[in-house]
Amino acid sequence: MDKSRLRNALFAAAATLALLPAGDSFAQEPKTPEAGSATAAGDIANFFSQVGNQIYQYCIFELSQEQLEVQQALIEAYIKQGASNSLARQLAVKQIQPPQLSDECQQIKKQSKASPPTSVSTPWIVTSRRIDAALPRLSSKALAPAINLADKKTLPQWDCAPGVDYVTIQHRGYERKLTGGEICSPFDDVVRHVPESLKSFRLGYTIETGRLFIIADDPQVSGKTIAWAISGREACRNNPDPDCLAARAIGPLPPGEYSFAPDKSNRVSWGPKSKRMVAGIYLTKLWNRDRFTPAQTAAILARGNIAIHVRLKGEMSEACLGLGPNGWDYVSWLIKEGRATGVNVYIGEPYPQIAETPPVVRASAFSLSSLFK
Repeated sequence: MDKSRLRNALFAAAATLALLPAGDSFAQEPKTPEAGSATAAGDIANFFSQVGNQIYQYCIFELSQEQLEVQQALIEAYIKQGASNSLARQLAVKQIQPPQLSDECQQIKKQSKASPPTSVSTPWIVTSRRIDAALPRLSSKALAPAINLADKKTLPQWDCAPGVDYVTIQHRGYERKLTGGEICSPFDDVVRHVPESLKSFRLGYTIETGRLFIIADDPQVSGKTIAWAISGREACRNNPDPDCLAARAIGPLPPGEYSFAPDKSNRVSWGPKSKRMVAGIYLTKLWNRDRFTPAQTAAILARGNIAIHVRLKGEMSEACLGLGPNGWDYVSWLIKEGRATGVNVYIGEPYPQIAETPPVVRASAFSLSSLFK
């Protein structure tokens, strides 16, 4: 079943469940127990739980924890720039929102609100959180990495372009520039499709540029771009500095060979921490060890929670690969289909002859004057 047919089937199943009246619910208890009814009910609940998890891949109804933190920090930054409390709040809420829902996701959201509650779990129904109450402040000391990054600066290619208006927020103890609620110089969400004839290959990723590409035996396709992904936060965004690579929760993913989960059906799964679908990857061989001190090597090998996932507005990436929505949709499909079999991560570009220039979005329509309207 191709992606579009699978997606339509999932939404149809969700819509059917959402529209069931209470009297016809699968969860309705029969008056007379029948043999196997408990097993059947369990199978049904398990089916809809799986359907719900898959729908999460396509529908994100609420802000992530990082977006909530960024939104609150934006309010504070706008007030410091001179905006009123109410205008700062309005701007931050307007700028940091969940992704635009597709027509299918809108339908599921509306139906879930109108449908009566049942005892069958429907994990794709997500409640919206309010921004009215201040978020609990996180201790920067507790979140700070063991490596000292005080002297690190954002690389020029990832910084705000000259003439772009921005504000600086504090996020988990580090400064982050935002323009209109988005990070400076994000990647354009472009996707290049892998030839259908190529049934098995590895993904390649270049830390310095953020390029995701094909690794294959066929020299005609090996090295060709698939998409672009952010890795690392703040001054360590796509920065292969050894201190950044050794910094937990802020540095980019280390160079080396990575594998996916052994079970193909679990390679793309629900990430409870990130609250979205993710593809976990596991470091099996660290490369470029000659660049690292023993302490840095130990810190790199101790890092965890490395995954590929979608990056939402205002977010960066915690030692992962943060793709745009289009990039994630396609790359996750390649992983689920078993065509992408692993990941090779390089510090520099291994295919300089065919590598494209990173499609960085430098312009921004945000103006500081909007804080005083």
